[in-house]
Amino acid sequence: MSESPSTQPIVVVCGSTNVDTFTTVSEFPAPGETVIGKRGIQSLGGKGANQAAASAHLGNPRGVRTVLLSAVGLEGEDPLSELAIGELKHHGVDVRHVARVTEPTGQAFIMNDATGENIIVVMSGANETVNPLDYVELLRGDVAAADSEGQSECAPVGEVKVLLAQGELTPEHSAMLPELAAAVPDARFVLNLAPVTTTDSALMAAADPLMVNEIEAADVLGLPRDTPQEELFAELGKVAKSAVVTLGSQGAAIIAPGEQVQIVPSPPSPEVVDTTGAGDAFAGTFAAALAAGETMVRAAQLGACSGSLATRKNGAAASYATEAEIRALAEEFFD
Repeated sequence: MSESPSTQPIVVVCGSTNVDTFTTVSEFPAPGETVIGKRGIQSLGGKGANQAAASAHLGNPRGVRTVLLSAVGLEGEDPLSELAIGELKHHGVDVRHVARVTEPTGQAFIMNDATGENIIVVMSGANETVNPLDYVELLRGDVAAADSEGQSECAPVGEVKVLLAQGELTPEHSAMLPELAAAVPDARFVLNLAPVTTTDSALMAAADPLMVNEIEAADVLGLPRDTPQEELFAELGKVAKSAVVTLGSQGAAIIAPGEQVQIVPSPPSPEVVDTTGAGDAFAGTFAAALAAGETMVRAAQLGACSGSLATRKNGAAASYATEAEIRALAEEFFD
């Protein structure tokens, strides 16, 4: 039985929405070189949208709703906006608060080589208009409405358990995320600072956890990228309430106050087809698992399974597994 709207936990994702255009080449071109690529798919992308889709895949059957705060182009004038909104709905994301603006929908152009690695160029477009302060009253009103009447026509209905954000907003707007998090003080603020567009200390201090890969961890800390893992882990514990360092095929490191660093391995993929969006699969699944009441370690285990499964298909959100597939792999690999 699904939970009633007044008690249904919510993951709110504040971030970017893009339309991804893919092409495949045998090898990446050198500067000045032209190569012939194979035409690929055009589908939903952007870290905000990807992570919202991954959260919805894990969360919807378990009563966790995923709400996206983002922006796309104008309805009827920007065909890519219709593609993005349609795909988000298909993945089960609540899109009532995705704004329609005069800027065009963001786009990403993704080149994959024969090994599954990728090169990505992003044009932010409408994403540059996403201001977290525009949603402060929305989230405050949501909590009040859910407490008093159990419903609201203008805000997500239920209890916000996790606020998830990334680094694809403008640096100025990213710096405002702690104020959005303060609107839902009982929620965990999960910050996947990818890419590292800002090193604002107040932003990182509010994160619980701060989620980065090894290169991003070094950049966040202002350390050389060849800094040993142990040093990265120790320093990250000083700048955020907790941290998760994703390690690609090796899994993820969980850094919690007063505890030893715990490495959560990733299930090996029999064939890596496309790594695009695998990190977002981890982040979105992790957030939904936290909202459902899982521990950080279990959330990371489910995230690792989600990321591994995502590498086995082409695309970003289009490659995301169902909750049943994720939990089956977790049971096989971890339990």
